[in-house]
Formats: sequence, C-alpha cells, structure tokens
Amino acid sequence: MKRITAGISILLLLLLGCVQDNPFKADSQVQWEGGNEHPHIDMVGTESGGFGSSQFSDLDPERNGIQDAVILSFDKDIDPSTVIASSFEMVETDPGTGSVQFESISYYPEDGTAVLVGTFSDDTAYLLTVTAGSIRDITGNELDPNHNALFDGSPWDDRLATFFAGSAAMRDITPPSIENHYPRTGGVILIRPNPRAYFTNGPIDVSQLNLNNFTLVRTSDSTSIDLEILAATGTEIYTVTVNDLSYGTRYTVRLSAQITDESGNLLDTNGDGYVWPNEPDFVWDFQLIDDSTTHGTPSALSTAYLLPGNTSVRIEFEQSLTGDDVVMDDATFIAANIQVTDDNGSIPLTFETGADPSAVNCLLQRYPEGTVRLFISCNVSDEYGNLFDGDNNGLGGTPGEDDWFGVL
Repeated sequence: MKRITAGISILLLLLLGCVQDNPFKADSQVQWEGGNEHPHIDMVGTESGGFGSSQFSDLDPERNGIQDAVILSFDKDIDPSTVIASSFEMVETDPGTGSVQFESISYYPEDGTAVLVGTFSDDTAYLLTVTAGSIRDITGNELDPNHNALFDGSPWDDRLATFFAGSAAMRDITPPSIENHYPRTGGVILIRPNPRAYFTNGPIDVSQLNLNNFTLVRTSDSTSIDLEILAATGTEIYTVTVNDLSYGTRYTVRLSAQITDESGNLLDTNGDGYVWPNEPDFVWDFQLIDDSTTHGTPSALSTAYLLPGNTSVRIEFEQSLTGDDVVMDDATFIAANIQVTDDNGSIPLTFETGADPSAVNCLLQRYPEGTVRLFISCNVSDEYGNLFDGDNNGLGGTPGEDDWFGVL
C-alpha cells in the first residue's frame, strides 16, 4: 500500500495548498456554523485520476486487483463520526452484482475531503451510494443531494456516483428531462393538433408513454380530450387529437412526473438536474386561433413611453400575435396591476383613459428622478376578459411569464 498511501498524501497536500484559512471555521465550540443549510458533496473522483474522474487505475501493481480510492469533497464541515463504513454502499453493476468492502475510510476536516480506499476489479463498473441521512455536518444537518433544502430520505437524498475500470459500462444515474414540447403558443391553426414532447438523457421506458401519463383537457373546465398516440419511442411521445378542437379555446397538456427512463431514473420535469419527491407534472397550455365567432386572443404591449414633460406614462396595447386593434377593460387599470418606479421608489399614479380604448395614460403624482421603470401585471385584461400576454406568445395570464417589466 506504499504507493496508494503516498498518492493520497500528495493529493491532500495539493488540496491543502489551495485552501485559505477560514477564521470562522466551525469547531467543537462553534456548533452554529452552517445554521439550517444542508451540506452537499461538491466533487467526486478517484485518487488515481483526481476530482472529476470516474475511472479506477491501479496504484499498487504489487497487489492483486486494482488498488485505488474514491475521493469526496464536502461543502461544509462534516461530523467525522458519520464518515464511516455504514454510510456507504458500493456494488458492482457491470458485469457482476458483488459488493465492495472499503479497506479504510478517512475524513480530513482541514479540507472537507473523505477518502475511501478499496480494491476493485478490471472491466467492472460500480455504483456508490452515500445513503440518505447517514452523513451529517457538525450542526446535525443531513446531506441534501437534490438541493431542495429538505431531508427527503431515500432514494431522494441518496447521493449516487458511478465508477468503472477497463471496458465496463457505467450505470445511467442521470434523470431524463424534457428537451422540447409542442404546441405551446396561442394562435394554433390546426383544429386537430399534435401535442407532443421530446426527451433527453433517456431513453425513456416506452411502456410508460401511454394516455394515462400524457393527457389533454380543456383548460376552462378540465374536460378530457381524447388523444391517439402516433409514436412512442425512447425520445418522444407524439399524439393527435381524435376530434376537432374548438377555435379560440385554450387547452392544457399534462405529462406525468412518474415517467422513468430505462434505468429507472424519474423524470426531471423542471430541468433543474434533480428530482424531488413532489416533482410536479410537466404542464403546458396552447390555444387555437380565433374564428369570426370567438375572441380568445389576449392583449400584448404595443408601446410604452414617458410623455413630454415627464409627467405621465402612456401605455398602448394591441392584440397578441396579430397586432390588431384591441379594446381594454379599463377597470383593470389599477395600482396593483400597473406600477411605475424610479430611483426613489414607487411613484403614485392616477389612470386616465380617453378616446383610444387600447391605451391608458398613467399620470405621475410626483416628478420622477433617475431611471423610470414600468410594471404591467398579467391581470390587466381586454374587454373579453383575456388576461395580458406579457411575453407575446398568444397565451396570457400566467404570473411571472406574462408580467411585463421594462425601463422607459
């Protein structure tokens, strides 16, 4: 073991050389450091290849097997008594199903690094699980691998890492996600559209791409709309509505968060790279184009500017997508929905409408100073009750997406 021990020592010396002294580092007398923030494993690697490496290489040819070590770097001060054998499970995933018993497990508080020394087999892949709730920081907080600031238990807060030697293939531990989806705007022309979703980091388990996990309803009353699956593969689900949809009507598609890939990884619906126990279903809306009898297209911003003298802001609206004339509901021109601020904070407003039903003048009750900013809420509506479309995609009323911010 002389060679691997020397290698670990050199690695730790290099790491220590990069770490600056922290006068506020937690110790046995400063148990409050870290507060309620959960610790994380920032980096994973091998002793032979360094952080970021997944390949085991033999550091001691005089012994049978591949002598190497797993290295883990923590972002907070860890309780050394929790970095023990029962906190780790390492099993073979290709080609065998055996387990690895680490020869030594060491934690170095100076740089927050753990070193797990073991003997590994050639042409073999491994899965390391740092079991949920096992490792804690010095304040008692458990690891939080899915970064939701909660302790969710296993499997959600199991920290996984994969390794290999030789030609073995590592197990897939990356959750699949949604690469794209259609249609997702207003003004859809086809009366029998093709709701569909495309996946990445799969392949998806095709048996789960069914009409229980992929549904369509009318948004206003949740009436179910029949679909037919045209294609279901590891990278897509492609459907068509069985019957014609209604002009000017909004529809909602739901893709279940319980879908998994062929390795059993659950779908990462919000694309943050992690999966939570309450991972939401992936939901989006689309809306068919209006015909002569419908009025479902919302308003969007045409222009907004300070009038000469800087005593009022004029806002002009138009129909989203088409740019056609629109009549606004002036009852929604209120302080909660339209706000103007400057370098001194909020500016009180009085709203004035005139001959143009698509516009409003916002009279400033004090003279602005510095940068003038405008906020328009998605709750502003037109005469038909269609809520404001701040991102001008033909669908209005979604908080955050359809709230509009700008500098005048």
